[in-house]
Amino acid sequence: MLHFLWKRHVRPWYLYGRNLHHRRTDWRDRDPFALIYVHIPFCRSFCSYCNFYSSTKLREINPVLECIKQEWIRERDRWLDLWRSGTYPLRHTLYIGGGTPSVCTAAELAPILDLLCNDLKNNAMEPSEVTLEANPGDLTPAYCSALFDFGVNRLSIGVQSFEDTHLRAMKRRHTAGEGINAVKVARTAGFRNISLDLIFGFPGLTMSQWKESLRQAVALSPEHISAYQLSLEPASPWGKQGLLPPQEDCAAQYGYLQEFLAGRGYAQYEVSSFCLPGKESLHNSGYWIRTPYIGLGPAAHSFNGRDRYANVSHLGRYVQGIEKGSPARTYDRLTPRDRHNEWVMLQLRTVEGLSITGLQEREGAEALERFLKQIAPLLGRGLLEYSLSERKHTRVRIPPDRLFVSDDIIRDCLLPV
Repeated sequence: MLHFLWKRHVRPWYLYGRNLHHRRTDWRDRDPFALIYVHIPFCRSFCSYCNFYSSTKLREINPVLECIKQEWIRERDRWLDLWRSGTYPLRHTLYIGGGTPSVCTAAELAPILDLLCNDLKNNAMEPSEVTLEANPGDLTPAYCSALFDFGVNRLSIGVQSFEDTHLRAMKRRHTAGEGINAVKVARTAGFRNISLDLIFGFPGLTMSQWKESLRQAVALSPEHISAYQLSLEPASPWGKQGLLPPQEDCAAQYGYLQEFLAGRGYAQYEVSSFCLPGKESLHNSGYWIRTPYIGLGPAAHSFNGRDRYANVSHLGRYVQGIEKGSPARTYDRLTPRDRHNEWVMLQLRTVEGLSITGLQEREGAEALERFLKQIAPLLGRGLLEYSLSERKHTRVRIPPDRLFVSDDIIRDCLLPV
């Protein structure tokens, strides 16, 4: 659905590093786990802020879903071998995103869920987290019950706002009331792990309205909240109008977000992510520690530990390539500089920050010395700080009150291209 901050990097294309057998205590430091992402790029209509690849050609859903299954069948042996090659326990996740996957009926989703979950279970890799992104208006009692019965155990619900005028301006298809009802329906169906997406920093949002949206969100007791600052893409409807509120307003909204959620028991673990204890998104957390990842479907990205590849962002060409046994893809291989920059960027997005020990293990003492020299001015200005992990490992992190400007800080920590 929505990945606005460094969104190019949120996609599933991060390499995993060395020292995979070293045991750690939490998701920020533990061994990488395997991830499967299924991209279902269909929406009933386009939102005002969105410029991600999606299609309103719902008649193409079944051919694309069939090709997603065939893509997995074609790829699964080498991915299962990759995951099986580790001597450490893995935590596997399946994430169905889009687009709006909930435009598919439960009967349409069932074969993909059945195929992927059974293949993992049969190889002793049962996924511990199975997430589906959903539009509130799609979450009927029957639909939620069917999803739960099919093995989905986590919902990411695109509420975005609890103000109807804002939802209409965004061209969302649901109302605030439907957003509230969707969470209640999901609870009744058995879901005990629900994430809500919210947006701030968009045209017309006042602080009082933002406070009310957060109040209503917390009143629903979701286990997880993702809050994204709107970043207008030039090709999006709002982007073409050039509508953006002042940065100081956005900064104030972000500061209140952090303060309010912390006071209600939600810990911030990444720039845009907040959760109740133990309810971090395992799947998204895998991105921050650069795990091996397969992406299935049009426009999906993958990393196998060496190469990055992306499926074509075109329904017809994707289907044609899969049917011919020659997927339409682009390939890329990261340079050492790319790997360094991606690892630094991903680590610094998290509240825990970057592991000094990890950097030295990955790149050596000389690289660490160069990095520490590079960030010395940022440390001196209070834009970075040292901290200790739960295992007393030294880390460098962006102070919580500076996370709003994390993009600029991270940029100064990267090697020049």
